[in-house]
Amino acid sequence: MSEKDLAARILEYVGGEQNVQALTHCVTRLRFNLKNDRLAQDQKIEALDDVMGVQKKGGQYQVIIGPKVTQVYKAIVSKVPRLNENSDLAPNTKKESLINRVINALSAILVPSLAPVIGGGMLKGFLYLLTTMKWVDSKSGTMFVLNISADAMFYFFPFLLAISSARFFKTNEYMAATLAGALLYPTLISAATAGKVAQVKFLGFIPIPMFNYSQSVIPIILAVWFLSYVYRFLEDHLPSMVTVIFTPLISLIVVVPITLFCLAPLGFYIGDYIAKALQVLINFSPLLAGAIIGGLRPVLVLTGMHHALRPLTIQQVATYGYSTLQAMNFMSTMAQASAALAIYLIVRNKKMKQISLSATISGFLGITEPALYGVLVKYKAAFAGACLGGALGGGIGAAMGAKAMAMVMPSVLSVPVFLNDKSAGFLIGVGVSIVSTIIITFLLSKTVFKLEEVPSSEKSQTDLTAIDVKSPVNGDVYLTEDVQDETFSKELMGKTVAIMPSDGVILAPVTGKVQMVFKTRHSIGLISDEGVEVMLHIGIDTVNLEGKYFESFVKEGDQVRVGQKLLEFDLAKIKESGYDPTVIVVITNSSNYLSVLSPADSEPIKAEESLIKIVENGENVR
Repeated sequence: MSEKDLAARILEYVGGEQNVQALTHCVTRLRFNLKNDRLAQDQKIEALDDVMGVQKKGGQYQVIIGPKVTQVYKAIVSKVPRLNENSDLAPNTKKESLINRVINALSAILVPSLAPVIGGGMLKGFLYLLTTMKWVDSKSGTMFVLNISADAMFYFFPFLLAISSARFFKTNEYMAATLAGALLYPTLISAATAGKVAQVKFLGFIPIPMFNYSQSVIPIILAVWFLSYVYRFLEDHLPSMVTVIFTPLISLIVVVPITLFCLAPLGFYIGDYIAKALQVLINFSPLLAGAIIGGLRPVLVLTGMHHALRPLTIQQVATYGYSTLQAMNFMSTMAQASAALAIYLIVRNKKMKQISLSATISGFLGITEPALYGVLVKYKAAFAGACLGGALGGGIGAAMGAKAMAMVMPSVLSVPVFLNDKSAGFLIGVGVSIVSTIIITFLLSKTVFKLEEVPSSEKSQTDLTAIDVKSPVNGDVYLTEDVQDETFSKELMGKTVAIMPSDGVILAPVTGKVQMVFKTRHSIGLISDEGVEVMLHIGIDTVNLEGKYFESFVKEGDQVRVGQKLLEFDLAKIKESGYDPTVIVVITNSSNYLSVLSPADSEPIKAEESLIKIVENGENVR
């Protein structure tokens, strides 16, 4: 089940979006604040694939997901954007830079409206192919209807953005749609298309600029943002008996003129100049620009910064009728899928072969998350191969003018959108991305980033080895079943050990790599050089402290050795705040091993003493 489908099912079974007051998440679970807990269907939720259990605690309805929790959370928020304001990111909103807030807002507004845009873009690509190859008559009635289907969402894009903007800014959706109608008013569009100078003056002296806003992005967003303040002010200050009549009336009188002579032209110029500035950079060195975008996209996706490119891509299409960024993104998508394919061809472990093959197929279809999170982050050779292959393909493709004629999901199914007068550059770039990624991944896996995989045929089930996981803290080990959290007491995430700490210093229990440092710093994920995945979780429900009393000394991607200090926490302050400071150690991939042995009884332990013994055999991927 995909994260999107899982999110939809969970949302349905907790009583629907109308029953959700707020939603946050921590490293293991979704945390709902429900209006009525009795509407939640526990058994149906627990029966879902990838759901490990349900827990009601601290006024929250918690659904335990595990490593996929972030993706499922994002899927729910994309479906119900209003929940984003109540998310675990909310406490840090004021600390974000203006640029980050703008990017986040644009992403939240654009994502819900992309479905018809992507569909229309795909259709435009197929129609272009059909007419170019002269397989159909471009003047036929069938093509007339199909062109309407392909172009409608682009001509009336402000209407789509008006709805998602209204939801984001929490204002009246129908008033927002009316603003879109004002921007696309036939007289205004006709004058702009004919190139006429503004003849209309509001109040006799304020000229109304004539622009074609049909494919614009920023003007309608600015208009709805302004509407949200005006509409809210009127609702709060007008007498309740007249607010239904006068709030929309005054809003129209105030917002529409200001939008037409100020906000919309400002947004038009901003979008136009951004696209032109971007094009100047690309024209300066297409090879360099393509290499940077194509090579860094996997990194941007991991950090969430790829959302910043989406509005730029749409604006390129609005300004020029095509997007070069879209072509660069395509090269990177093909490179990521090809890196997963290379791992499929290299590894011998059956389970990893299945994972990499599945990730390859979904990657070529445009969904790179399985490849990125399931393969590339586990194999440095694959990650480096995808970055370098994407850079080569993106650079060569951009240098040869590769471009997309519409906004689409980068996928083998969307190839027709990229077939135009620069098709040769696109096809060569794609070929370079795929071939170079496979070759680079293969070479790196045998040299710099050697996989060190032990073929299953060379070891029997009796050739056992043991991996030692050390204690990360001084304290007392106690029975896992006594932990006051069912996720850990029932070992839903994997083999679990609980330690009541005697101090606030956490050391690395294995030598390996930091996979994850949760933003509240109360949890760290590691993967050892042998492939053991270890999650350290400090305290029960300490995610609510929002990072207070925690200090991290490592970041995601760092290499660490056993005994290296990972973080410190104020043990006394956490206790004073009413939280259980238990340090939880979880082997999240326990099922990959023959046996995971932990202390059976309560006993004191010192940091760096042996805590867990893991028994493996030749079937394990190193």
